[in-house]
Amino acid sequence: MKRFFSLIFCLALSCTALFAQSSLNAADDFVQQILFPKIVYVGDQTELQFTFNSPVDFFAPADPAHINGDTLYIDPSQPEFFSADESFTVKQVALYRNGMSYTLQVSFIPWKPGVIDIPSFNLNACIIGSKTEDGQTPETFGEYRIDLQPFTVESLSQKSGDLSLRPPSPPILLPGTNYVLWTVIIAGIIFLFLITFLLARIRVIQEFYYTIREKLGLMRNSHVTRRKLKRLLDSQTDDVDFASSWQRIVRSYLEYRFGCPFGSVTASHVAGVINNATGNMLSDNQESSVMDLVSLFTRTDYIVFAQGSIDSRLDPPQEHEAAFAEGERMEIIKITDRCIVGLEAVNEETGVTV
Repeated sequence: MKRFFSLIFCLALSCTALFAQSSLNAADDFVQQILFPKIVYVGDQTELQFTFNSPVDFFAPADPAHINGDTLYIDPSQPEFFSADESFTVKQVALYRNGMSYTLQVSFIPWKPGVIDIPSFNLNACIIGSKTEDGQTPETFGEYRIDLQPFTVESLSQKSGDLSLRPPSPPILLPGTNYVLWTVIIAGIIFLFLITFLLARIRVIQEFYYTIREKLGLMRNSHVTRRKLKRLLDSQTDDVDFASSWQRIVRSYLEYRFGCPFGSVTASHVAGVINNATGNMLSDNQESSVMDLVSLFTRTDYIVFAQGSIDSRLDPPQEHEAAFAEGERMEIIKITDRCIVGLEAVNEETGVTV
């Protein structure tokens, strides 16, 4: 009978031991907590290792996809690893197994100085999650609480040893900035020198500009006039129209060339108007060109105004007839072209174009 009661007492003790195992606390076992680095500052990549002994197989209820050999990776986004005041951020949680010894490794970054105390949590719940694939809940495998010891996070001012505000630091220059700055400075000096030089020479520059513009205008005027004369020679007009058109073209050229009106100047006064405009500074070649133009003006005037007059019927006809002789039109254009070239030539005595 005594043996029967002894057997029942032993069975009761065994059941009590099994029930107690389902609510183990890591604080009741051998535990060791290590922090890397030992002194933690704000913003440091920190690793906390919590080692404990337990006969419980924590790998059994875990998802096989999270197990790699003797390493079990735990989801760090679970509420147990979330900081309500955002004092830290958990990056990775892993459980390493070595026989009956386990090491829980938590990698995190602290963001605020002071004491950080991670609340105790059920390791089985973190491993299994809210529910397994077969519908079992964490309570099915019992509760194993982990209570990590609090630790202190130092401020960055303690890390650098500065207890007061530093003076403002000079701006950090990017590599090669000095070369850019010196280039800009040298370019600025050269630019200021050029501006000063141009301001000192503004009158000379203006005279040079106006001279160049005047020469270009004269060149364009002579080129356009010679082109008009060529088109006039190719046109099929009577002698009166030819003579009138020639006078309009040449008078327009002379107006631009000497800067005075020639619209109503008679043939006998053309040379006088040109001499007054140039101050009698024409070269011998230019005076010869002017005389040739005067003779052409006289001839074209006769063609225009002597048409049908008594003088046009005098003998010999080739001298008095108010019409161009054969080939005379071409000769007039050639002489006019030669006169324009002569008037545009540089005076060999003064070295300038009058």
